[in-house]
Amino acid sequence: MVYVYAKQSKINEYVGETLSVEEIDTTLQEMGMDMKGISDDTDPELKVEITAEKMDMVSVVGIGRAIKYYRSLASSLPKYSIAKSVNKVIVEKSVSSVRPKTVCVILRDVNMTTELLDEMIEIQEKIHDSFGRHRKKASIGIYPMDDFKFPVTFRAEAPEEIIFQPLDSEVEMDASEILKSCDTGKKFAHLLEGHKKYPVFRDANSQILSLPPVINSNKTGRVDLHHKDLFIEISGFNLTYLDNLLKVLTTTFLEFGCSAEAVSVEYEGGDTYELTLDNSKDVVSLDYINKLIGINVTADEVKKLALKVMLEVESVNGDDITFLIPSYRCDIWHDSDIADDIARAYGYNNIVPTLPEIVTVGSRLEVSDFTKRLSDTLVGFGFIELYSYMLTSIKTQFNKIGFSEPDKKFERLLDSEDQGLNMLRVRILPEILESLLINRKNKYPQSVFENGFTIQKNVKSETGADNVRHLCAAIADPRTNYTKIKGALDTFMKLNNIEFEIKVNDKIPFLIPGRSAEIIVDGKSVGFIGEVSPEVLVNFGLLVPVVAFELVIDEIYSIINK
Repeated sequence: MVYVYAKQSKINEYVGETLSVEEIDTTLQEMGMDMKGISDDTDPELKVEITAEKMDMVSVVGIGRAIKYYRSLASSLPKYSIAKSVNKVIVEKSVSSVRPKTVCVILRDVNMTTELLDEMIEIQEKIHDSFGRHRKKASIGIYPMDDFKFPVTFRAEAPEEIIFQPLDSEVEMDASEILKSCDTGKKFAHLLEGHKKYPVFRDANSQILSLPPVINSNKTGRVDLHHKDLFIEISGFNLTYLDNLLKVLTTTFLEFGCSAEAVSVEYEGGDTYELTLDNSKDVVSLDYINKLIGINVTADEVKKLALKVMLEVESVNGDDITFLIPSYRCDIWHDSDIADDIARAYGYNNIVPTLPEIVTVGSRLEVSDFTKRLSDTLVGFGFIELYSYMLTSIKTQFNKIGFSEPDKKFERLLDSEDQGLNMLRVRILPEILESLLINRKNKYPQSVFENGFTIQKNVKSETGADNVRHLCAAIADPRTNYTKIKGALDTFMKLNNIEFEIKVNDKIPFLIPGRSAEIIVDGKSVGFIGEVSPEVLVNFGLLVPVVAFELVIDEIYSIINK
Protein backbone atom coordinates (compact mmCIF):
# COMPACT_ATOMS: atom_id res chain seq x y z
CA MET A 1 0.00 0.00 0.00
CA VAL A 2 1.06 3.58 -0.68
CA TYR A 3 0.01 6.55 1.46
CA VAL A 4 -0.56 9.98 -0.06
CA TYR A 5 -1.11 13.04 2.15
CA ALA A 6 -3.37 15.64 0.56
CA LYS A 7 -5.16 18.76 1.74
CA GLN A 8 -8.94 18.67 1.32
CA SER A 9 -8.82 21.97 -0.58
CA LYS A 10 -6.21 20.64 -3.04
CA ILE A 11 -8.25 17.53 -3.77
CA ASN A 12 -11.31 19.71 -4.40
CA GLU A 13 -9.25 21.97 -6.66
CA TYR A 14 -8.42 19.07 -8.97
CA VAL A 15 -11.89 17.52 -8.66
CA GLY A 16 -13.54 20.80 -9.65
CA GLU A 17 -16.20 20.49 -6.97
CA THR A 18 -16.37 21.29 -3.25
CA LEU A 19 -16.61 17.98 -1.42
CA SER A 20 -16.79 17.35 2.29
CA VAL A 21 -14.33 15.00 3.97
CA GLU A 22 -17.13 12.44 4.26
CA GLU A 23 -17.91 12.65 0.53
CA ILE A 24 -14.24 12.21 -0.36
CA ASP A 25 -13.99 9.23 1.99
CA THR A 26 -17.13 7.58 0.57
CA THR A 27 -15.97 8.07 -3.02
CA LEU A 28 -12.53 6.64 -2.28
CA GLN A 29 -14.06 3.58 -0.62
CA GLU A 30 -16.30 2.96 -3.62
CA MET A 31 -13.18 3.16 -5.82
CA GLY A 32 -11.44 0.55 -3.66
CA MET A 33 -9.18 3.00 -1.81
CA ASP A 34 -9.24 4.03 1.82
CA MET A 35 -8.74 7.10 3.95
CA LYS A 36 -6.74 6.30 7.06
CA GLY A 37 -7.01 9.58 8.93
CA ILE A 38 -7.34 13.33 8.85
CA SER A 39 -5.62 16.17 10.65
CA ASP A 40 -7.58 18.37 13.01
CA ASP A 41 -7.62 21.53 10.92
CA THR A 42 -9.97 23.89 9.09
CA ASP A 43 -8.43 22.57 5.87
CA PRO A 44 -7.65 19.03 7.01
CA GLU A 45 -4.86 16.95 5.53
CA LEU A 46 -6.17 13.56 4.47
CA LYS A 47 -4.12 10.37 4.60
CA VAL A 48 -5.21 8.41 1.54
CA GLU A 49 -4.21 4.77 1.12
CA ILE A 50 -3.97 3.72 -2.53
CA THR A 51 -3.55 0.17 -3.71
CA ALA A 52 -0.17 -0.93 -5.04
CA GLU A 53 -1.17 -1.04 -8.72
CA LYS A 54 -2.57 2.51 -8.82
CA MET A 55 0.58 4.29 -9.96
CA ASP A 56 -1.48 7.15 -11.44
CA MET A 57 -2.89 8.04 -8.00
CA VAL A 58 0.46 8.58 -6.29
CA SER A 59 -0.16 12.35 -6.08
CA VAL A 60 -2.97 14.69 -5.04
CA VAL A 61 -3.35 15.46 -8.76
CA GLY A 62 -3.98 11.80 -9.53
CA ILE A 63 -6.37 11.38 -6.61
CA GLY A 64 -8.34 14.48 -7.61
CA ARG A 65 -8.49 13.36 -11.25
CA ALA A 66 -9.74 9.89 -10.30
CA ILE A 67 -12.45 11.28 -7.98
CA LYS A 68 -13.53 13.76 -10.67
CA TYR A 69 -14.19 10.97 -13.15
CA TYR A 70 -15.76 8.63 -10.62
CA ARG A 71 -18.27 11.32 -9.68
CA SER A 72 -19.11 11.76 -13.40
CA LEU A 73 -17.77 15.32 -13.58
CA ALA A 74 -16.02 14.75 -16.93
CA SER A 75 -17.53 13.80 -20.29
CA SER A 76 -14.44 12.39 -22.03
CA LEU A 77 -10.91 11.18 -21.35
CA PRO A 78 -8.26 13.85 -20.72
CA LYS A 79 -6.28 14.74 -23.83
CA TYR A 80 -2.55 15.08 -23.24
CA SER A 81 -0.41 16.15 -26.19
CA ILE A 82 3.35 15.95 -26.49
CA ALA A 83 5.59 17.56 -29.11
CA LYS A 84 8.80 16.10 -30.51
CA SER A 85 11.95 17.70 -29.12
CA VAL A 86 15.06 18.43 -31.18
CA ASN A 87 17.14 17.49 -28.14
CA LYS A 88 18.47 14.02 -27.45
CA VAL A 89 20.11 11.89 -24.77
CA ILE A 90 22.83 9.38 -25.64
CA VAL A 91 23.15 6.24 -23.51
CA GLU A 92 26.55 4.53 -23.62
CA LYS A 93 27.06 0.79 -23.14
CA SER A 94 29.21 1.49 -20.10
CA VAL A 95 26.07 1.88 -17.93
CA SER A 96 24.73 -1.57 -18.88
CA SER A 97 26.14 -3.24 -15.76
CA VAL A 98 25.19 -0.57 -13.23
CA ARG A 99 22.00 1.28 -14.30
CA PRO A 100 21.29 0.51 -17.95
CA LYS A 101 18.08 2.38 -18.81
CA THR A 102 16.78 5.94 -18.81
CA VAL A 103 13.70 7.71 -20.18
CA CYS A 104 13.39 11.48 -20.56
CA VAL A 105 10.99 14.36 -21.20
CA ILE A 106 11.12 18.18 -21.31
CA LEU A 107 8.49 20.41 -19.68
CA ARG A 108 8.03 23.89 -21.17
CA ASP A 109 6.46 27.07 -19.76
CA VAL A 110 6.05 25.84 -16.21
CA ASN A 111 4.40 28.58 -14.15
CA MET A 112 6.61 27.91 -11.16
CA THR A 113 5.43 28.95 -7.71
CA THR A 114 6.60 27.94 -4.25
CA GLU A 115 3.51 25.76 -3.87
CA LEU A 116 4.02 24.10 -7.26
CA LEU A 117 7.72 23.48 -6.65
CA ASP A 118 6.93 21.87 -3.30
CA GLU A 119 4.26 19.73 -4.96
CA MET A 120 6.64 18.58 -7.71
CA ILE A 121 9.30 17.63 -5.17
CA GLU A 122 6.70 15.80 -3.07
CA ILE A 123 5.54 13.78 -6.11
CA GLN A 124 9.15 12.97 -6.98
CA GLU A 125 9.95 11.71 -3.49
CA LYS A 126 6.67 9.81 -3.15
CA ILE A 127 7.47 7.89 -6.34
CA HIS A 128 11.03 7.30 -5.08
CA ASP A 129 9.80 5.85 -1.81
CA SER A 130 7.02 3.70 -3.27
CA PHE A 131 7.14 2.58 -6.88
CA GLY A 132 10.84 3.43 -7.15
CA ARG A 133 11.58 1.14 -4.19
CA HIS A 134 13.64 3.81 -2.45
CA ARG A 135 15.43 4.64 -5.73
CA LYS A 136 16.60 1.05 -6.26
CA LYS A 137 14.14 0.33 -9.07
CA ALA A 138 13.80 3.88 -10.38
CA SER A 139 15.10 7.34 -9.55
CA ILE A 140 13.97 10.71 -10.91
CA GLY A 141 16.13 13.70 -11.76
CA ILE A 142 14.69 17.17 -12.50
CA TYR A 143 16.94 19.90 -13.97
CA PRO A 144 16.48 23.52 -15.13
CA MET A 145 17.31 23.75 -18.84
CA ASP A 146 18.92 27.17 -18.39
CA ASP A 147 22.03 25.66 -16.84
CA PHE A 148 23.21 22.99 -19.30
CA LYS A 149 23.37 22.15 -23.01
CA PHE A 150 22.18 19.18 -25.05
CA PRO A 151 22.97 16.54 -26.10
CA VAL A 152 23.15 14.88 -22.68
CA THR A 153 25.18 11.68 -22.29
CA PHE A 154 24.42 8.91 -19.80
CA ARG A 155 27.58 6.92 -19.12
CA ALA A 156 29.49 5.11 -16.37
CA GLU A 157 32.79 6.45 -15.05
CA ALA A 158 35.27 5.68 -12.29
CA PRO A 159 34.30 7.41 -9.00
CA GLU A 160 37.42 9.60 -9.02
CA GLU A 161 36.45 10.98 -12.44
CA ILE A 162 33.01 12.11 -11.27
CA ILE A 163 33.78 15.44 -9.59
CA PHE A 164 31.06 18.03 -8.94
CA GLN A 165 29.36 20.12 -6.28
CA PRO A 166 26.44 18.04 -4.96
CA LEU A 167 23.09 19.63 -4.19
CA ASP A 168 23.14 21.83 -1.06
CA SER A 169 26.93 21.52 -0.78
CA GLU A 170 29.45 24.35 -1.01
CA VAL A 171 32.44 22.30 -2.19
CA GLU A 172 33.25 19.99 -5.06
CA MET A 173 34.03 16.36 -4.31
CA ASP A 174 34.35 13.11 -6.21
CA ALA A 175 31.70 10.38 -6.21
CA SER A 176 33.40 8.33 -3.48
CA GLU A 177 33.53 11.35 -1.17
CA ILE A 178 29.87 12.14 -1.89
CA LEU A 179 28.82 8.62 -0.86
CA LYS A 180 30.83 8.95 2.36
CA SER A 181 30.27 12.60 3.32
CA CYS A 182 26.85 13.81 2.12
CA ASP A 183 23.74 12.73 4.02
CA THR A 184 21.98 11.78 0.79
CA GLY A 185 25.12 10.04 -0.43
CA LYS A 186 25.40 7.93 2.70
CA LYS A 187 21.69 7.08 2.54
CA PHE A 188 21.86 5.67 -1.00
CA ALA A 189 25.50 4.53 -1.20
CA HIS A 190 24.43 0.87 -1.00
CA LEU A 191 22.73 1.19 -4.41
CA LEU A 192 26.15 1.63 -6.06
CA GLU A 193 28.04 -0.72 -3.77
CA GLY A 194 30.20 -3.28 -5.56
CA HIS A 195 30.40 -1.35 -8.83
CA LYS A 196 33.76 -0.13 -10.14
CA LYS A 197 32.07 2.55 -12.21
CA TYR A 198 29.12 4.80 -11.33
CA PRO A 199 26.44 6.20 -13.66
CA VAL A 200 26.56 9.90 -14.47
CA PHE A 201 24.68 12.37 -16.69
CA ARG A 202 26.92 14.89 -18.52
CA ASP A 203 25.90 17.68 -20.88
CA ALA A 204 27.49 18.76 -24.19
CA ASN A 205 30.15 20.72 -22.28
CA SER A 206 30.90 17.71 -20.04
CA GLN A 207 29.20 19.39 -17.05
CA ILE A 208 27.77 16.87 -14.60
CA LEU A 209 24.01 16.97 -14.10
CA SER A 210 23.75 14.21 -11.52
CA LEU A 211 25.04 10.99 -10.03
CA PRO A 212 21.93 8.78 -10.24
CA PRO A 213 20.29 7.43 -8.18
CA VAL A 214 21.95 9.52 -5.48
CA ILE A 215 22.08 13.28 -5.99
CA ASN A 216 21.93 16.19 -8.46
CA SER A 217 24.62 18.75 -9.11
CA ASN A 218 24.16 22.02 -7.24
CA LYS A 219 25.09 23.95 -10.40
CA THR A 220 22.97 22.17 -13.01
CA GLY A 221 20.38 20.33 -10.95
CA ARG A 222 18.85 22.94 -8.64
CA VAL A 223 15.33 24.06 -9.62
CA ASP A 224 14.24 27.54 -8.45
CA LEU A 225 11.15 29.70 -8.90
CA HIS A 226 12.51 31.52 -11.96
CA HIS A 227 12.94 28.32 -13.98
CA LYS A 228 10.25 27.67 -16.59
CA ASP A 229 11.74 24.88 -18.73
CA LEU A 230 12.65 21.58 -17.05
CA PHE A 231 14.42 18.41 -18.16
CA ILE A 232 13.28 15.22 -16.42
CA GLU A 233 14.98 11.83 -16.54
CA ILE A 234 14.13 8.56 -14.83
CA SER A 235 16.86 5.93 -14.63
CA GLY A 236 16.64 2.28 -13.64
CA PHE A 237 16.65 -1.22 -15.04
CA ASN A 238 13.34 -2.08 -16.72
CA LEU A 239 12.44 0.12 -19.69
CA THR A 240 8.73 -0.71 -19.59
CA TYR A 241 8.51 0.15 -15.90
CA LEU A 242 10.41 3.44 -16.39
CA ASP A 243 8.17 4.30 -19.35
CA ASN A 244 5.08 3.77 -17.19
CA LEU A 245 6.50 6.02 -14.47
CA LEU A 246 7.35 8.74 -16.99
CA LYS A 247 3.84 8.59 -18.45
CA VAL A 248 2.37 9.04 -14.97
CA LEU A 249 4.80 11.83 -14.07
CA THR A 250 4.37 13.72 -17.34
CA THR A 251 0.55 13.59 -17.40
CA THR A 252 0.53 14.67 -13.76
CA PHE A 253 2.74 17.68 -14.46
CA LEU A 254 0.71 18.58 -17.57
CA GLU A 255 -2.22 19.17 -15.21
CA PHE A 256 -0.23 22.19 -13.97
CA GLY A 257 -0.68 23.92 -17.34
CA CYS A 258 2.72 23.40 -18.95
CA SER A 259 3.56 21.65 -22.23
CA ALA A 260 5.75 18.61 -22.88
CA GLU A 261 8.35 17.53 -25.43
CA ALA A 262 9.48 13.95 -26.05
CA VAL A 263 13.26 13.62 -25.88
CA SER A 264 14.89 11.05 -28.15
CA VAL A 265 16.95 8.61 -26.08
CA GLU A 266 19.51 6.86 -28.27
CA TYR A 267 21.15 3.72 -26.91
CA GLU A 268 24.60 2.78 -28.13
CA GLY A 269 23.93 -0.20 -30.35
CA GLY A 270 20.91 1.19 -32.17
CA ASP A 271 17.87 1.09 -29.85
CA THR A 272 15.90 4.31 -29.31
CA TYR A 273 13.20 5.46 -26.91
CA GLU A 274 10.74 8.32 -27.15
CA LEU A 275 7.83 9.05 -24.82
CA THR A 276 4.31 8.84 -26.26
CA LEU A 277 1.05 9.67 -24.50
CA ASP A 278 -1.30 7.95 -26.95
CA ASN A 279 -4.25 5.98 -25.63
CA SER A 280 -3.98 2.21 -26.01
CA LYS A 281 -6.87 -0.10 -26.93
CA ASP A 282 -8.29 -3.37 -25.71
CA VAL A 283 -11.24 -5.38 -27.02
CA VAL A 284 -13.27 -7.14 -24.33
CA SER A 285 -16.41 -9.23 -24.66
CA LEU A 286 -19.53 -7.87 -22.97
CA ASP A 287 -20.47 -11.43 -22.08
CA TYR A 288 -17.06 -11.87 -20.40
CA ILE A 289 -17.58 -8.73 -18.30
CA ASN A 290 -21.06 -9.76 -17.19
CA LYS A 291 -20.11 -13.33 -16.35
CA LEU A 292 -16.93 -12.42 -14.49
CA ILE A 293 -18.66 -9.81 -12.33
CA GLY A 294 -22.03 -11.53 -12.01
CA ILE A 295 -24.17 -8.72 -13.43
CA ASN A 296 -26.20 -8.11 -16.58
CA VAL A 297 -25.46 -4.71 -18.10
CA THR A 298 -25.81 -3.49 -21.69
CA ALA A 299 -23.10 -1.97 -23.88
CA ASP A 300 -24.64 1.48 -23.37
CA GLU A 301 -24.46 1.04 -19.62
CA VAL A 302 -20.83 -0.08 -19.92
CA LYS A 303 -20.07 3.19 -21.76
CA LYS A 304 -21.24 5.21 -18.76
CA LEU A 305 -19.54 2.95 -16.23
CA ALA A 306 -16.24 2.95 -18.13
CA LEU A 307 -15.88 6.73 -18.04
CA LYS A 308 -16.26 6.69 -14.25
CA VAL A 309 -13.00 4.71 -14.05
CA MET A 310 -11.16 6.72 -16.73
CA LEU A 311 -11.81 4.33 -19.60
CA GLU A 312 -13.71 5.16 -22.77
CA VAL A 313 -15.71 2.95 -25.13
CA GLU A 314 -14.55 3.71 -28.67
CA SER A 315 -16.84 1.28 -30.48
CA VAL A 316 -19.17 -1.69 -30.05
CA ASN A 317 -19.17 -4.52 -32.58
CA GLY A 318 -21.70 -7.14 -31.60
CA ASP A 319 -20.52 -8.54 -28.28
CA ASP A 320 -17.05 -6.97 -28.57
CA ILE A 321 -16.37 -3.61 -26.91
CA THR A 322 -13.26 -1.60 -27.82
CA PHE A 323 -11.95 0.37 -24.85
CA LEU A 324 -9.58 3.34 -24.98
CA ILE A 325 -7.07 3.27 -22.12
CA PRO A 326 -5.20 6.47 -21.10
CA SER A 327 -1.41 6.25 -21.17
CA TYR A 328 -1.18 6.78 -17.41
CA ARG A 329 -3.44 3.79 -16.62
CA CYS A 330 -0.46 1.47 -16.21
CA ASP A 331 -2.55 -0.91 -14.10
CA ILE A 332 -4.55 -2.21 -17.08
CA TRP A 333 -2.81 -5.38 -18.25
CA HIS A 334 -5.58 -7.89 -18.97
CA ASP A 335 -9.28 -8.08 -19.81
CA SER A 336 -9.94 -8.92 -16.16
CA ASP A 337 -8.50 -5.52 -15.14
CA ILE A 338 -11.11 -3.77 -17.29
CA ALA A 339 -13.84 -6.00 -15.87
CA ASP A 340 -12.67 -5.15 -12.35
CA ASP A 341 -12.85 -1.43 -13.14
CA ILE A 342 -16.38 -1.83 -14.52
CA ALA A 343 -17.30 -3.64 -11.29
CA ARG A 344 -15.94 -0.73 -9.22
CA ALA A 345 -17.93 1.73 -11.30
CA TYR A 346 -21.05 -0.44 -10.98
CA GLY A 347 -20.45 -0.67 -7.24
CA TYR A 348 -19.46 -3.87 -5.50
CA ASN A 349 -22.21 -3.22 -2.97
CA ASN A 350 -24.74 -3.34 -5.82
CA ILE A 351 -23.71 -6.80 -6.98
CA VAL A 352 -26.17 -9.43 -5.72
CA PRO A 353 -24.17 -12.29 -4.17
CA THR A 354 -24.94 -15.86 -5.28
CA LEU A 355 -23.84 -19.16 -3.81
CA PRO A 356 -21.31 -21.07 -5.93
CA GLU A 357 -22.49 -24.37 -7.38
CA ILE A 358 -19.91 -26.39 -5.47
CA VAL A 359 -20.67 -29.35 -3.19
CA THR A 360 -17.19 -29.86 -1.70
CA VAL A 361 -16.02 -28.52 1.64
CA GLY A 362 -12.59 -26.93 1.87
CA SER A 363 -10.08 -27.40 4.66
CA ARG A 364 -6.40 -26.78 5.34
CA LEU A 365 -3.83 -29.34 4.24
CA GLU A 366 -2.17 -31.17 7.10
CA VAL A 367 1.22 -29.93 5.91
CA SER A 368 -0.13 -26.37 6.09
CA ASP A 369 -1.16 -26.91 9.71
CA PHE A 370 2.29 -28.35 10.43
CA THR A 371 3.96 -25.37 8.76
CA LYS A 372 1.84 -22.88 10.71
CA ARG A 373 2.72 -24.63 13.97
CA LEU A 374 6.41 -24.21 13.20
CA SER A 375 5.93 -20.50 12.52
CA ASP A 376 3.94 -20.05 15.72
CA THR A 377 6.79 -21.63 17.66
CA LEU A 378 9.31 -19.09 16.40
CA VAL A 379 6.90 -16.23 17.01
CA GLY A 380 6.68 -17.48 20.58
CA PHE A 381 10.47 -17.22 20.81
CA GLY A 382 10.23 -13.52 19.88
CA PHE A 383 11.23 -13.91 16.22
CA ILE A 384 9.59 -11.58 13.70
CA GLU A 385 8.19 -13.19 10.55
CA LEU A 386 9.32 -11.83 7.17
CA TYR A 387 7.78 -12.19 3.73
CA SER A 388 10.22 -11.78 0.86
CA TYR A 389 9.73 -12.18 -2.87
CA MET A 390 10.04 -15.47 -4.77
CA LEU A 391 11.68 -13.57 -7.63
CA THR A 392 15.29 -12.75 -6.89
CA SER A 393 18.69 -12.62 -8.59
CA ILE A 394 21.54 -15.01 -9.31
CA LYS A 395 23.81 -12.50 -7.63
CA THR A 396 21.85 -12.67 -4.35
CA GLN A 397 21.19 -16.42 -4.34
CA PHE A 398 24.67 -17.52 -5.40
CA ASN A 399 27.41 -14.94 -5.93
CA LYS A 400 26.94 -12.97 -2.71
CA ILE A 401 26.92 -16.09 -0.55
CA GLY A 402 30.16 -17.50 -1.90
CA PHE A 403 29.32 -19.48 -5.03
CA SER A 404 31.29 -18.41 -8.11
CA GLU A 405 28.94 -20.66 -10.06
CA PRO A 406 25.44 -21.83 -9.06
CA ASP A 407 25.63 -24.92 -6.85
CA LYS A 408 22.32 -26.33 -8.07
CA LYS A 409 19.90 -26.13 -10.95
CA PHE A 410 17.39 -23.33 -10.76
CA GLU A 411 14.58 -21.67 -12.70
CA ARG A 412 15.91 -18.69 -14.62
CA LEU A 413 13.71 -15.92 -16.02
CA LEU A 414 14.09 -15.57 -19.77
CA ASP A 415 14.78 -12.11 -21.20
CA SER A 416 14.57 -10.39 -17.82
CA GLU A 417 15.02 -6.63 -18.20
CA ASP A 418 15.51 -6.21 -14.45
CA GLN A 419 18.93 -7.39 -13.29
CA GLY A 420 17.57 -7.66 -9.77
CA LEU A 421 14.95 -10.22 -10.82
CA ASN A 422 16.29 -13.00 -13.00
CA MET A 423 15.54 -16.26 -11.16
CA LEU A 424 13.26 -17.99 -8.63
CA ARG A 425 14.80 -18.51 -5.22
CA VAL A 426 16.21 -21.88 -4.19
CA ARG A 427 16.98 -20.91 -0.57
CA ILE A 428 15.68 -18.30 1.87
CA LEU A 429 18.80 -17.22 3.80
CA PRO A 430 20.03 -14.74 1.12
CA GLU A 431 16.65 -13.00 1.11
CA ILE A 432 16.74 -12.71 4.91
CA LEU A 433 20.21 -11.15 4.65
CA GLU A 434 18.79 -8.61 2.18
CA SER A 435 16.02 -7.82 4.69
CA LEU A 436 18.56 -7.38 7.48
CA LEU A 437 20.42 -4.90 5.27
CA ILE A 438 17.24 -2.85 4.84
CA ASN A 439 16.77 -2.86 8.62
CA ARG A 440 20.42 -2.19 9.48
CA LYS A 441 19.56 1.14 11.13
CA ASN A 442 17.08 -0.45 13.54
CA LYS A 443 18.01 -1.69 17.00
CA TYR A 444 19.76 -5.02 17.61
CA PRO A 445 19.33 -7.86 18.29
CA GLN A 446 17.13 -8.60 15.28
CA SER A 447 15.61 -12.09 15.38
CA VAL A 448 13.73 -12.87 12.17
CA PHE A 449 12.45 -15.85 10.21
CA GLU A 450 10.62 -16.73 7.04
CA ASN A 451 8.51 -19.79 6.32
CA GLY A 452 7.81 -20.02 2.61
CA PHE A 453 8.28 -21.73 -0.71
CA THR A 454 11.43 -22.14 -2.74
CA ILE A 455 11.46 -23.39 -6.33
CA GLN A 456 13.55 -26.50 -6.95
CA LYS A 457 14.26 -27.80 -10.46
CA ASN A 458 12.77 -31.26 -11.05
CA VAL A 459 12.68 -32.68 -14.58
CA LYS A 460 10.33 -35.46 -13.41
CA SER A 461 7.73 -32.96 -12.24
CA GLU A 462 4.82 -32.07 -14.53
CA THR A 463 5.91 -28.42 -14.55
CA GLY A 464 9.65 -29.11 -14.47
CA ALA A 465 9.96 -27.68 -10.95
CA ASP A 466 8.60 -28.20 -7.44
CA ASN A 467 7.40 -25.77 -4.79
CA VAL A 468 9.37 -26.81 -1.70
CA ARG A 469 8.71 -25.31 1.72
CA HIS A 470 11.72 -23.96 3.59
CA LEU A 471 12.00 -22.30 6.99
CA CYS A 472 14.93 -20.02 7.76
CA ALA A 473 15.59 -18.27 11.08
CA ALA A 474 18.38 -15.78 11.75
CA ILE A 475 19.70 -13.61 14.56
CA ALA A 476 21.69 -10.45 13.83
CA ASP A 477 23.48 -8.97 16.82
CA PRO A 478 27.00 -7.78 17.73
CA ARG A 479 27.12 -10.41 20.50
CA THR A 480 25.46 -13.36 18.79
CA ASN A 481 27.23 -16.66 18.10
CA TYR A 482 26.68 -20.29 17.14
CA THR A 483 25.54 -21.22 20.66
CA LYS A 484 22.55 -18.88 20.49
CA ILE A 485 21.20 -20.19 17.20
CA LYS A 486 21.90 -23.80 18.26
CA GLY A 487 19.91 -23.21 21.45
CA ALA A 488 17.03 -21.79 19.43
CA LEU A 489 17.12 -24.81 17.08
CA ASP A 490 17.23 -27.30 19.98
CA THR A 491 14.18 -25.79 21.66
CA PHE A 492 12.37 -25.35 18.35
CA MET A 493 12.81 -29.01 17.38
CA LYS A 494 11.97 -30.30 20.86
CA LEU A 495 8.71 -28.34 21.07
CA ASN A 496 7.68 -29.74 17.69
CA ASN A 497 8.68 -33.32 18.58
CA ILE A 498 11.29 -33.57 15.84
CA GLU A 499 14.33 -35.71 16.67
CA PHE A 500 17.50 -34.54 14.96
CA GLU A 501 21.25 -34.54 15.14
CA ILE A 502 24.03 -32.21 14.03
CA LYS A 503 26.74 -33.26 11.60
CA VAL A 504 29.73 -30.93 11.30
CA ASN A 505 30.24 -29.67 7.75
CA ASP A 506 33.05 -27.19 7.04
CA LYS A 507 32.28 -26.98 3.32
CA ILE A 508 29.16 -24.84 3.39
CA PRO A 509 30.57 -21.78 1.56
CA PHE A 510 28.45 -19.12 3.26
CA LEU A 511 29.11 -20.34 6.83
CA ILE A 512 32.28 -20.13 8.95
CA PRO A 513 34.23 -23.44 9.00
CA GLY A 514 34.15 -24.98 12.46
CA ARG A 515 30.93 -23.12 13.22
CA SER A 516 28.71 -24.76 10.63
CA ALA A 517 26.85 -28.03 10.35
CA GLU A 518 24.16 -30.00 8.58
CA ILE A 519 20.87 -30.76 10.31
CA ILE A 520 20.06 -34.48 10.09
CA VAL A 521 16.61 -36.06 10.61
CA ASP A 522 16.28 -39.85 10.31
CA GLY A 523 19.62 -40.03 8.53
CA LYS A 524 18.74 -37.41 5.90
CA SER A 525 20.20 -33.92 5.59
CA VAL A 526 17.30 -31.49 5.92
CA GLY A 527 19.09 -28.19 6.43
CA PHE A 528 22.07 -26.28 7.77
CA ILE A 529 23.02 -24.21 10.82
CA GLY A 530 25.92 -21.91 11.59
CA GLU A 531 27.52 -18.49 11.64
CA VAL A 532 27.41 -16.55 8.38
CA SER A 533 30.95 -15.89 7.12
CA PRO A 534 32.38 -12.33 7.29
CA GLU A 535 32.88 -12.30 3.50
CA VAL A 536 29.18 -12.92 2.94
CA LEU A 537 28.24 -10.25 5.49
CA VAL A 538 30.44 -7.76 3.63
CA ASN A 539 28.84 -8.75 0.32
CA PHE A 540 25.42 -7.90 1.76
CA GLY A 541 26.63 -4.72 3.47
CA LEU A 542 26.00 -6.03 7.00
CA LEU A 543 28.17 -4.82 9.88
CA VAL A 544 27.10 -7.23 12.65
CA PRO A 545 27.44 -11.03 13.00
CA VAL A 546 24.53 -13.17 11.78
CA VAL A 547 23.74 -16.75 12.79
CA ALA A 548 21.07 -18.81 11.07
CA PHE A 549 19.52 -22.16 10.36
CA GLU A 550 17.44 -23.23 7.38
CA LEU A 551 15.23 -26.33 7.17
CA VAL A 552 13.49 -28.11 4.29
CA ILE A 553 10.04 -28.38 5.85
CA ASP A 554 8.54 -30.67 3.21
CA GLU A 555 11.37 -33.17 3.74
CA ILE A 556 10.89 -33.14 7.52
CA TYR A 557 7.11 -33.53 7.17
CA SER A 558 7.55 -36.53 4.87
CA ILE A 559 9.97 -38.19 7.29
CA ILE A 560 7.83 -37.82 10.43
CA ASN A 561 4.65 -38.90 8.62
CA LYS A 562 5.96 -41.90 6.68
